[in-house]
Amino acid sequence: MRNRRKLAKRENQGLTPQCCEQQAARGQAAIRVKSTPMDEINNPHDVYFRESFTRREIAQDFLRQQLPAELLEVLDLDSLEISKDSYVSRELRASYSDLVYRLRWRMPDEADPAAPDQADPTVPDQADPTVPDQADPTVPERADPAAAVDLEDAAATLALHVYILFEHKSHPDYWVLLQLLRYIALQGDAYRKQHPEAKTLPPVYPLVLYHGQRRWRMPIDFHALICPLPEALKPYVPQFRYALHDLSPRSDVEIKGDVLTRLVQLALRWIFSDQPLEHLERLIALIDQVADRDTALQILESLLRYYVQGTQRVEESDARRLLEQTAPGDPIMQTFIDRYIEQGREQGREQGKAEILLRQMERKFGPTDARLRQQIQEADAETLLEWSDRILTAETPEAVFH
Repeated sequence: MRNRRKLAKRENQGLTPQCCEQQAARGQAAIRVKSTPMDEINNPHDVYFRESFTRREIAQDFLRQQLPAELLEVLDLDSLEISKDSYVSRELRASYSDLVYRLRWRMPDEADPAAPDQADPTVPDQADPTVPDQADPTVPERADPAAAVDLEDAAATLALHVYILFEHKSHPDYWVLLQLLRYIALQGDAYRKQHPEAKTLPPVYPLVLYHGQRRWRMPIDFHALICPLPEALKPYVPQFRYALHDLSPRSDVEIKGDVLTRLVQLALRWIFSDQPLEHLERLIALIDQVADRDTALQILESLLRYYVQGTQRVEESDARRLLEQTAPGDPIMQTFIDRYIEQGREQGREQGKAEILLRQMERKFGPTDARLRQQIQEADAETLLEWSDRILTAETPEAVFH
């Protein structure tokens, strides 16, 4: 009875717990999803995303397609800076990748050459010869050059930060807003330390890139995560939203942009397909439209590696057959095929050595933690051989590596 009275009182105050219960259920469902092992942090989705979206030509064209027109008018895309630093915590890197683009604001033109000169009726046609010339610091033409430099530095310092969070799980994450909030806070704190005299922070444009198999139906603004949230409390709770670029096959988003930009996005969209070979063939055909041959081969190599390692349904023999069908008799392509296959064999040999060393570590020292597993899997053949010798006499796991 007492519980019913409490419930009725909360409902009368507008604090109905139904939304809380629904969100809790959704949150628990999201938490119960099986996570990717830590040793798969450097997964093929992360590698392909970073290889592709750190290419300047792809990044600029992608931003041209994704940013609102009002922002593009006041941003200088040629000033693009790409930061490869990751703000995703270690425990979440199996699910997320991220990149930061920085763009400066356009400097206001001193004069529009297309506009005709217009006399200001408040200014005399001729200056009074009895009055000495005085520079007006508010006029750009006469401003101190040092002031102009300071203005440019300020524009660079207060750049727009475009934070791209790439979710590479096959299903969406309910708590993606928390990761975005984490970046905004970390970026603001870092900026405050770098510019102790600053009184404002540069803006952040959060963009979520998703390519999973399910539709994205997650909350898009932060207040949707908070319950109860009466009107009286809203001004005191952080609020922001993110832009979503849903590449999942179930979405109806049209892939736009130059050929490279479209190619990498289509590769992400089709990676979970049940028929990856058919899509890979279409992607290889798109590469023929890339004018620069070196760029085409780099993109091709990255694409093949992604589909061989990321789908587990495309074999190297399948990739070679597709290449030979696409460009028969092309000596440059044949050289690439031979190099690609040899690289695959070498990587396979190194992977085999890494697995042997991991088994030796576990037999001697017990389960190997994620950090050491990652270190072993990223090592080259010579380093693996050296560690394999050390394990014979090492008394601790750390002694194998030092």
